[in-house]
Amino acid sequence: MTPEDEVRRAGKANEILGNEVFKEAFAEIEEAILSGIRRAPIKDVELRDKLCQQYVALHTIRDQLRTYIESGKLGEASLAERVKAAFR
Repeated sequence: MTPEDEVRRAGKANEILGNEVFKEAFAEIEEAILSGIRRAPIKDVELRDKLCQQYVALHTIRDQLRTYIESGKLGEASLAERVKAAFR
């Protein structure tokens, strides 16, 4: 992936993470999962495990978007270096 592509993808990821509807949906889903974990009987290991997996998956999505943003920052730095090198 080119630095330009990384910068574009970072911008889109930033739009998603900054979107109020996404934030609201994320919080509601997270709370529903945590509520399920709190209410699940201790003996129901399978249910608790599934809920924990859902919680991890939910956070993995957000973490991946954050990774795209960080990659975009590196892409911006790479582009800046190319511009500097072109004017030397």
